[in-house]
Amino acid sequence: MAEEQQGKRARTSRSQRVARMDKEILDVEGAADVLGVSKTTIYKLAREGTIPATRVGREWRFSRTNLVKWIGNGTEADQLAKALRNGKIARRRSS
Repeated sequence: MAEEQQGKRARTSRSQRVARMDKEILDVEGAADVLGVSKTTIYKLAREGTIPATRVGREWRFSRTNLVKWIGNGTEADQLAKALRNGKIARRRSS
């Protein structure tokens, strides 16, 4: 019986899955916080298809894991840094 349990993944409750998803799936504001840019920048990059994003109805959603991987990819991260340096994307305002 112990062998059967080892082969199976532990079941998670719906509330556990939703809680995990809340940390993993971000809205525009959450993506802006992760990347350290303005919400305007996130909208622009999402519309261009530059950053990994999914449109759900009228709203954009972002996977935290995919954003971190995207930043980890030097080519893409360098493109974002270059665009910010050239002033082509709105910088995040300090509050």
